[in-house]
Amino acid sequence: MNFKELFNPKTIAVVGANESEGFGGAVCKNLVSEIDDDSRVFYVNPKRDTLFGKKCYHNLKDVDSDIDLLIIAVNKKIVTNILKEGKGKGVKAAVVFASGYSETGREEDILLEKDMLKTAEELDITILGPNCAGFANFIDGIKAFAFLSEERDRKGNIGIITQSGMIGLSLIDNQYTKFSYNISCGNANGLKMTDLITYLADDKNTKVIGLYIDGIKDLKSFEEAISYASRQKKKIAILKSGTNEITRMLTKGHTGSVETFSNEEFNELMKKYSVIRCEDLEEFIYTLSCLSYYDDLPRGNRIASINLSGGEAALIGEVAENFKVEFPDFNLEVTKYLVDRLPDYAHITNPLDMTVTLSYDAEKFSDALMSIMLQDNIDMVVIGYTLLRHIDDPCIYYMIEAISRTKEILKEKMKPIFIMSFMSNTRDQESIEKLIKLGVVCLPTPYYGFKVISNLIGR
Repeated sequence: MNFKELFNPKTIAVVGANESEGFGGAVCKNLVSEIDDDSRVFYVNPKRDTLFGKKCYHNLKDVDSDIDLLIIAVNKKIVTNILKEGKGKGVKAAVVFASGYSETGREEDILLEKDMLKTAEELDITILGPNCAGFANFIDGIKAFAFLSEERDRKGNIGIITQSGMIGLSLIDNQYTKFSYNISCGNANGLKMTDLITYLADDKNTKVIGLYIDGIKDLKSFEEAISYASRQKKKIAILKSGTNEITRMLTKGHTGSVETFSNEEFNELMKKYSVIRCEDLEEFIYTLSCLSYYDDLPRGNRIASINLSGGEAALIGEVAENFKVEFPDFNLEVTKYLVDRLPDYAHITNPLDMTVTLSYDAEKFSDALMSIMLQDNIDMVVIGYTLLRHIDDPCIYYMIEAISRTKEILKEKMKPIFIMSFMSNTRDQESIEKLIKLGVVCLPTPYYGFKVISNLIGR
């Protein structure tokens, strides 16, 4: 399989390139934004002489260079012919956007796909797709992706494989999470999802693998791939649909997947390899974020919760009751430290209302954090605080400084710290980046936040 030419090509040609809205236009805009080198990217459209101010070729044969990766944004009926033309240019890999193949269930579409894939195999061209949205390689700056998103640094260590391009887009648009790869595999009849899992398992830049799955066609091969990734010490989280009659019908129409195993059997398989199974995208993306940023996951379920108000402390206690977590009492040393530094009306309990007093003094906040972390029966600290998009109250700056100071002093004795928000909103990107560097994830609201923490406990 020609993974190098697919995911890190020297030269790329887009057949069906255009400036319109849609896959052909979006992938060109993405390539323009990432690769500023006319000798690497070539546009092909018989109706255009230029695209985005660059030369556009009327035919693939006219391109005066060998091609590693072919991006095909044309009707499914001519894809096979394009592959044959591509072989004359040395093409080793192709992304096929076209849909309406075997996933329709129609005999003519099934045969058309078989012919396309057989041709690709004979020509030694590795196919991603069909019915996919391409990929983004954030490590090497190759964005052969059919959807547009805000330009920002997304380079990280999470490798995503998804059977839905739009879900892939939703994941990379998350404000906090950074990736090695985001791969849309479509109906996965070219490169199988298992091939891609194995690729990421061997990839040195990928620490965490996230899978969105409509359906699994070969459970044995899937287990082998998951087992291999686990042996390579990759952390894995999965979001899988198809657990009821409605979603099984939808996924069959989306990717042509028909499963012969039960949801219960799949859950047992995931437990066997310590794979985290999530229920929706919110839980999924934050679980991936935590697996990415925390080198040391919580060793137990005992939480110290410190909040800026009594209402927040109460909400933490209310929601946490639905999850298997504990709030140990603070020991005498910690209690004495807090009594000496908090107003006399503060009630020293866990969850704690620290009445914002400590949040404006980085040194005192740090000392409090350290004393709490050194308590033997505390496994993690959860700071209840809603980080906003525009910062008017400066307490977050003091808290970030305090976390940094605590980490520097405690070193290997440092325990995981989470910030738990109380409302969903866009957050200050500068503060997010500082927290990421400290290995601190801003979790969503308590219900989701505790679901994520529960996923991590004991991993």
